[in-house]
Amino acid sequence: MTYVSRSFAHAVMLFATVMLASTTALSATLNEALRASLANSAELAAARQSWVSAREQIGVSTSTSDLTGTVKIIGNQSHSDSRTTSGFEQTQYASAAITLSKNLYDGGQTVENSKLAQYNLDAASASYSNSEQALILKTIEAYLDVVKAQREVSLLADNLGRLESHVKAAEARVRAGAATPTRVAESKARYARAQSDAIASAADLQNAEDNLHSLTGIELRDLSLPAALSSLPDTLLEAENIARAEHPNIRKAIANELSASQQFNTLAAAVKPTVSFSLSASSKDRTGTAGDLDDMSAQIVFSSPFLTTNATRAKSRSVSASHAQSKFARDEAIRAVDVDLRSAFRNMNTTKIRLDAVTSELEATRLVARGIVSEVTFGQKTILDQLDAEQDVNAAELRLVNAEHDIILASYRFKAAMGQLSAVNLGLGDVLPSLSDLPSPDDMFSGIIPITN
Repeated sequence: MTYVSRSFAHAVMLFATVMLASTTALSATLNEALRASLANSAELAAARQSWVSAREQIGVSTSTSDLTGTVKIIGNQSHSDSRTTSGFEQTQYASAAITLSKNLYDGGQTVENSKLAQYNLDAASASYSNSEQALILKTIEAYLDVVKAQREVSLLADNLGRLESHVKAAEARVRAGAATPTRVAESKARYARAQSDAIASAADLQNAEDNLHSLTGIELRDLSLPAALSSLPDTLLEAENIARAEHPNIRKAIANELSASQQFNTLAAAVKPTVSFSLSASSKDRTGTAGDLDDMSAQIVFSSPFLTTNATRAKSRSVSASHAQSKFARDEAIRAVDVDLRSAFRNMNTTKIRLDAVTSELEATRLVARGIVSEVTFGQKTILDQLDAEQDVNAAELRLVNAEHDIILASYRFKAAMGQLSAVNLGLGDVLPSLSDLPSPDDMFSGIIPITN
């Protein structure tokens, strides 16, 4: 077996491995890959449960105005000396009491705590949007990596086959005495370089497919090249206005600032006077009848702290520091979003120009290659000139693959930089239920008496 035959056999085996690994896979579009990724993501499922947890905290905020009930039971048995002939006298005592109580006025704690919980829920909503957007962008990047790798593998395989033909032709000319062994060596060197590139590209394809599979949970092949997003803002000012209003990082930072500010109100409510009402019923049973007593009472209690404690002062200082921190965090979030947005806007415009340039380059190199092939036929150029020209065409085709990949990815990254890369905006809102439709978790306290659960 010749050098070329052995090398080509190794390359074919590698390509076969790549293709056979996907024989049970499904052809898919980007939309289908995104749907599978959204449904498969454990990270997104965790973010949804985090939002549910924040929603349930709104119910916790009513604890200071809820109706509460307590039961207290006391039993006692004793022996005491006595003057009776029996030597000891046994006495028994038992009492039971039940109390229902409720704050008629809790200083506004329920209202203020509910507002705080709502701000925290807004922050959780923004955090979920950020997780969703990150997952969608990660899936798009993985999908486009597979598409690019598939196209590169195909182009390099064609180039490998072309160079194999040139090596065989050079060997035939050497045997016929029409060429020197040097020409054969030059052709083999080009072939070996192309084989190395093809093997590396096949490995990149397997890595890209593995990454996409980890996100979607299904095998995908024959992926179609999606189009770049259209209807994007033409000016940076318009994009910045959209980002300031919709980007989840900015929304989260604003919600956190409002939450920090609201903590002043919750702290103030915690030290205000309260008015509570309680209703109690008790029964006492003692040996004999003189000590038996049944009692029912109701009371209204006004309570107000009149000393500011060190703990309260420390809490106030802590809230002030948290509020100042949240303002700095908001400013930093806006700065970071603005920088990323400007970068994404410039990159998108750059990729458009680069795609036009590479397209023109490919047309020119193809024209040059056709001309050199004609000149080789008439002896005006050598076969090495033809190989160089064909290599230039192959290199331009690979650059076109990269340019098309970059412009599609740049359009999605630009949309993400504005905070608009959401499932709803991409027509995927039906994959998962909306956050507001998520059911509440199972309640471990199904009855009104906790000890019976």
